[in-house]
Amino acid sequence: MAVGEGSVCNFLSKYILFVVNIIIWILGSILLAVGIIAELQKEDYGDVSSSILASPAIICITIGSILFLLGVLGSVGALVELYYVLIIYILFLGVILLAEIGIATFIFIRQDETEDIAREQLKELIIEYRNDPDLQNLIDTLQSDILECCGIDGPNDWQLNPYFNCTSPSLQACSVPFSCCLPEENSPIINTQCGDGLLLPEISGNHDQLIHTVGCYEKFEDLIQDLLPVLAGVMIGIIALEVISILLAIGLIVDIRREKKEAKKISIVKPIRNNENHRQTDLRRRLKHSSVIPETPSNSWYKN
Repeated sequence: MAVGEGSVCNFLSKYILFVVNIIIWILGSILLAVGIIAELQKEDYGDVSSSILASPAIICITIGSILFLLGVLGSVGALVELYYVLIIYILFLGVILLAEIGIATFIFIRQDETEDIAREQLKELIIEYRNDPDLQNLIDTLQSDILECCGIDGPNDWQLNPYFNCTSPSLQACSVPFSCCLPEENSPIINTQCGDGLLLPEISGNHDQLIHTVGCYEKFEDLIQDLLPVLAGVMIGIIALEVISILLAIGLIVDIRREKKEAKKISIVKPIRNNENHRQTDLRRRLKHSSVIPETPSNSWYKN
């Protein structure tokens, strides 16, 4: 009965782990494909920023590669029951889990320092706005559709961009991107020049009538506060899934080791039994062809 229960548990662990990692592999493949396609379709827009956040395509490739590798290790290791592949999978997933916990702890404990790091990264995104079309589309979508904001702490942050800075020889000097502009009612056409010259000192008093005046960082914090229960639930669910996957992989490794030990015992006992059977068969054959009648209780009186 115990063997049957162990076999059922082994079967469930194996295929639950396989299905979960197949899903991870599919998600990783999609992200990786999207990132590679986006990167290949780019033109040469100049030097790429040293900040990874300045390239959404690179972010997709990085996350997709991690998920792809994790899914392959988990699914193949579980389905084929490869001992060392499962060990690598556990170590890899354990590192990811520790990194997630470490980042979450750092953000919670060092909130002020985290905000400074985030603002520096966002400044880098503003500087690189014209150098990466994917980044430009992402910022425009955030400013116009999702957060309805402008700049990090306000429209003047766009002075950091070499094209929008008031000292720039560009035609867009003292301007902001069109995504900062307030939407025009009943107008399906987007005016891409609506932000031209809006950073000029004489127009600064009318910003609230023309563009979004609240920075994206403040809007993002408000969004995080609104979605905090959902985000916390998602994060707890991800961590729980990772812990369960590690436990299932450990259980599968224990089953594989037990089966190997049992197979080794059988391989040792079987030759001994085969040799014993061979000796008994050989003895019967010799007795059968021998002229000597073996002494038995029935014929012992004849000898006397």
